[in-house]
Amino acid sequence: MSDERNLNNLIGQTYDAAVGDEDWAVLLEQLKRALGGTAAVLRWNRRPAATAVIINIDPDVHRIYDTDYRGTDPIWSKVRQLPPGSAVDDCTLVPERALERTDVYNDLYAPNDLHFCLSWYTLDLAAQPVGMTMYRSRRRPFYAAEDLRLLQALAPHLNRAIAIEGRLATPEARRTAFGLSRQGPHLSRRECECLARIARGASNKTVARQLELSVYTINKHVEAAMRKLQAASRTQAVTTALLLGLLNL
Repeated sequence: MSDERNLNNLIGQTYDAAVGDEDWAVLLEQLKRALGGTAAVLRWNRRPAATAVIINIDPDVHRIYDTDYRGTDPIWSKVRQLPPGSAVDDCTLVPERALERTDVYNDLYAPNDLHFCLSWYTLDLAAQPVGMTMYRSRRRPFYAAEDLRLLQALAPHLNRAIAIEGRLATPEARRTAFGLSRQGPHLSRRECECLARIARGASNKTVARQLELSVYTINKHVEAAMRKLQAASRTQAVTTALLLGLLNL
């Protein structure tokens, strides 16, 4: 599978998880495989540890980390200092040798073969931290630059997904979250194509090149979609269209 197709599939699963059409665990497992990780965790700090999504980690280990070690974890402390939405290789924040001298590493990480990490962090709508960590066994090499680039490319979509997930208290809220009818407006094929490409991070100029149309034409399609979706920005138009199931990513 090509890197672009892999990323596009992950983007689609990210928004599926946000609106409840897919489980977050499915996205986390697919991302773990794409990055060559061996374990992963996604946690919302405003929620109990039991609600965290964990892959190949003993729930008791995560619970102990959450109650006894999170406050002294040097990696999490450094990650929290980054701008929300950041994706980073943890080895650039805390050198391997320094981490190996910490209690959290010797008490939890090493015994459970949790070693090299990639992390992503953002804030939810309540300004509370949300963090994702992709672990790799010590028996495997460090994460490569292309692994970090994949997570960084997905990061903006993860940020939007957390915001969407926070706005939707129930699956039934998907169709009414923005005051639209249950069926939603009708978007033309071109309008959907433009919004779908914008959802993947493309600018109007890039969309024009991809669809072999003028930037003026793309602007008109996007503006028409924004009017129909009652959106004040491209981002809101994309988010609303995704909530209504109008886009195929």
